[in-house]
Amino acid sequence: MIHYRNNGIGVKLIRKKRYQKDVTSEPIYWQVTYKRKSRLYSTGFSYTVEEWDDFLNKQLRKHKETKETLQNYFDETLKPLIKKFAERNSFSFAALERKLKRKDNENISVDEAFQDKIDSLIEDNKIGNSKIYTSAINALMKFKHYKRLRKNADKKAFIEKCIECKHITVGDKVLKIKEKILFEEITPEFLTECEKFWLDIEIVYATIGINMRTLRAITKNEEGEKPYLTDEAYPFGKKRGKYSIPEGGRREISLQVEDIWKIENYETDNNSLAIARDIFVFMFYGNGLNFGDVCRLRYENIDAASKEIVFLRKKTLREGEKPTFIYVPLLPPMIEIINRHGNKNQDGYIFPFLNGIEPINENEKQIKDAINLALTPINSSLKVIANKLELDPELSTSYTRNTYVTHLTSEMLINPIVVKKMVGHSTKKDVTAGYVNLNAKKRREMNSKLLNPERKYTTIDSVKVVEIG
Repeated sequence: MIHYRNNGIGVKLIRKKRYQKDVTSEPIYWQVTYKRKSRLYSTGFSYTVEEWDDFLNKQLRKHKETKETLQNYFDETLKPLIKKFAERNSFSFAALERKLKRKDNENISVDEAFQDKIDSLIEDNKIGNSKIYTSAINALMKFKHYKRLRKNADKKAFIEKCIECKHITVGDKVLKIKEKILFEEITPEFLTECEKFWLDIEIVYATIGINMRTLRAITKNEEGEKPYLTDEAYPFGKKRGKYSIPEGGRREISLQVEDIWKIENYETDNNSLAIARDIFVFMFYGNGLNFGDVCRLRYENIDAASKEIVFLRKKTLREGEKPTFIYVPLLPPMIEIINRHGNKNQDGYIFPFLNGIEPINENEKQIKDAINLALTPINSSLKVIANKLELDPELSTSYTRNTYVTHLTSEMLINPIVVKKMVGHSTKKDVTAGYVNLNAKKRREMNSKLLNPERKYTTIDSVKVVEIG
């Protein structure tokens, strides 16, 4: 009766059979299909197999009213929604369900709008972006809870609790606050007070800027028919009486290369500290690798001929764009670390953080959760090491990438285009980038200049132990 497709989105009516003997009356569903996935939405009608055949193939008077009801629902609700999603190339099942549940913006709260967006991003396997929205709404929830507290002593205790838990992202000790926030509450005064509260709980301006821009994106409701806040109610802007989002420059989180060597030389019998030290060192010598990319590395990424790790950064993968490969010279300390902590069977992941999880899009949320679970104790251990070595007390894996880039550009005076290619940053807007190419020998020579001069490295291959002075 109805079979509609638009830009890869399909809609049709189906009767779902539940039993082998198909003799009972079964529900009729709207089946929506997208990217080989489908979901069923109830019509409220049920038929036996014979009745369904008559419904589809015969013009019987008893089915006239039902057909008109279904056709009207399709014409007035489903088809217009699908058409808009197709035109904007913005379809997701979560977005469709949001629209089916709500015909206008009047009854949706800020927290519900955030959750809708988060669900949509997760469904599209955009897990990293979903965590940005999750972090922002969690921070807003804390502020709303703080505003509801009446006693100064309670407010002070809550601020201390937020500071205490600010680095805890997994486990039972995560500070979870559930509050309802209405869009009408989002005023310039609300945002100004919120910014002050976030500063009090030691959120840096860079993160405040991200949180506020995320909230601004939600209020604009770019995927919907109209914004949640408009005209005088829209709180953001440079004009007097509006809230201006702080710029929040990048926090300096790089070390001197000598400090990297101190960490590499740090001796400990504590296994957790040793793993954190070695992963930190591996990331630095490995072009300042991102921790998530380290977790995703597989033995198949090792090119034996060039003695390099060759892979695609997860963050830079985009549909329709030419993939950019990252080439990481396997330096002696990196091989030693693989020998100490890597999977011995050498037929899957290099490191054991994602063991048992197949690297496919459908498992992206599970992969991200496992990465975050592994990252928390590593960053906690790095702060212990930093305390013992009298380094930056906020030391984390993020320092490796910044230190690598800073040292190559500021100390070794390497061409910024070369550095961008080494770490996987985009060079599309630079017309000279296509003329800058490095071979494996040059990449190795460059990274080898980072090596700790106080250490003698031994690398183990299938033939012998090679000592490098």
